[in-house]
Amino acid sequence: MHQMIISVAAFDYLKTRKKLWLKALVAFIPALAAGLVMRFATPNSAIVISDVFSDFVNVQINTVAILISFSIAIITILVTADNSNITRLKEKHSTDCKPLKGKPLSLFQVLLSNITYNVLAEVLYLGILIVLVFVRLYISDDVCKDLMAVCVFFVTHILHVLLESVGQMYLTFWKHEEVG
Repeated sequence: MHQMIISVAAFDYLKTRKKLWLKALVAFIPALAAGLVMRFATPNSAIVISDVFSDFVNVQINTVAILISFSIAIITILVTADNSNITRLKEKHSTDCKPLKGKPLSLFQVLLSNITYNVLAEVLYLGILIVLVFVRLYISDDVCKDLMAVCVFFVTHILHVLLESVGQMYLTFWKHEEVG
């Protein structure tokens, strides 16, 4: 039952967003650059790639755990806030998203789904990072380099969506004529 609820939230986000390819591209470019540098640049001979990979993954585990807490705090603020800005968000429809089941999304739904999607992406990525802690024992340095590039993709994507959500939160609580 819980898996169904989680997948509904993720699929609703994916179904209602325009230009998803742009979000993927924003994350893909730094990941590709990192992958190319790691693949073709010659590291210092004293550097042990598997140690760098382990440190990289461990730092990310801590960072993603903090980001999950931050994202959940944003959801808490959003759903418990009761002010005129939240009321306006619930009443105004978004033109930046596709309708869901024929109904336009309110700006409140857009913001909530952005943050919910980000929490789901962060939790998924945290799970991947935990698996990588153990996988590291069985993979070559070249695979470590490739996996670090994949990690850069995830981190960039998560930070991009998070910054978008923070910007939306700012506009929610800062008095403006037009929110969105």
